[in-house]
Amino acid sequence: MPTFRKSQQGAVAIIVGLTMVILVGMLALVVDLGHLYLAKTGLQNAADAGALSGAKQLNGTSDGICCDADSAVAWAIETAGENTYLHDLGQEVVTITQDDIEFGSTPDGPWVDVATAQASPGDKTFIKVDTGTQDLRTWFAPVLGLISSADFSTTATFGMAVAGKYVIDITPIAMCELPDPGTVNELGYERGVSYKVKEGNPIGPGTMYWLDPESNVPGVCPVTSTNATLPYVCAGKISYTPIVGETVNTNTGISDPQLAALDSRFGDYSPQAKCDPATAPADTNVKEYFCATSSDCAKKDSGVGSPSRWMEPDPTRQSIEPVIIGGERRPIPYASRTFSNYGVLWAGFRPDGKTVSDWSSYYGGTATTYPEPSPYAQTSGDYFEEPLPAYRPGVAKRRVLNMVIVDCHSAGGVCRPVTVMGIGRFLMQRKANIPGDKDIYVEFGGLLSTP
Repeated sequence: MPTFRKSQQGAVAIIVGLTMVILVGMLALVVDLGHLYLAKTGLQNAADAGALSGAKQLNGTSDGICCDADSAVAWAIETAGENTYLHDLGQEVVTITQDDIEFGSTPDGPWVDVATAQASPGDKTFIKVDTGTQDLRTWFAPVLGLISSADFSTTATFGMAVAGKYVIDITPIAMCELPDPGTVNELGYERGVSYKVKEGNPIGPGTMYWLDPESNVPGVCPVTSTNATLPYVCAGKISYTPIVGETVNTNTGISDPQLAALDSRFGDYSPQAKCDPATAPADTNVKEYFCATSSDCAKKDSGVGSPSRWMEPDPTRQSIEPVIIGGERRPIPYASRTFSNYGVLWAGFRPDGKTVSDWSSYYGGTATTYPEPSPYAQTSGDYFEEPLPAYRPGVAKRRVLNMVIVDCHSAGGVCRPVTVMGIGRFLMQRKANIPGDKDIYVEFGGLLSTP
């Protein structure tokens, strides 16, 4: 018996030694991996913040990429630097440079460096921020090296994030809901009929509204200047989805630069609009459809390709005639119209199911030579015109603007919330920034699905 006891001496030490390895391993998991986790969280927060703030500055121009104070690179670096991560025994500020930032046209890349993105910024709508790998000291994990050939003296982690500027194809200009015209009614509009945007406001003629393109939160308007709206007007996009029944923020008055920005769809890149063909391409068909017999039109050639070639009698107005009813300006009701009360008709859209044989009964005109397909849909001939060679081939349907239709009775002023009634598609029949007749003339093509 004593011999047996003697043989057990030292067993406890062996067990304790083995247990200590396990305990130290657990400490490594708790302390060293906890250190790694906290460091990773800080770096990831910095990458997320840098990517999100940088993405907001992307506007399709080289200046939006780098390197002034309002560029994506500057914002990403500054915002990431406002974060810290746990490094060894203290907090360390996250520091990135432009070498840690890349740009791409999709959230999956391919990614290019800052210089390459500046050379071709038009489609660079995503930014990737990488904090770089940061080495961290370990305290207990090196003990594991006693039983392994691996080096557990350090560990490493990083933060990486991708963000893009979320945009939706809606031009930030508001249309006012109109009264029921007495025929097929889509928030007061009729397909194939043209409208002058200024005349749709029930509060007062001559007032147009543009939307804040970055916020629909009531009273929160980050974009209140004309220059800040131009990239959105040029591209025909906003950064949120308008919801029917909810609100958007409107601002009163549309300026010449905004009208000129709309004209980029015709391949007209006026310097005041600051449009880039890469993000604001011309349409494939830039033919304008002018009325030609009235002084309020722009006195364009009334010959080849003009509406007088498919409308009889000739249109004497660009858009439908307005009247005052109940103290409000509105298009003349259907039952009171004659053909002369209309403007240019069917340049791009027709009422559902209607053909040229319906004109005499539907509008009171006598046209019998309406082209097939519709003038705007032509790809050659009198009703078609290519953009200038530098802007070819263009992008189809760029002249078709998706615009929010709102209740204008409470609109007016700066950052005024108004209720969304729907979203319609409207064809620009002609340029907007024309001396002597600066206005937006659009032809209604129907309501879009409720978002």
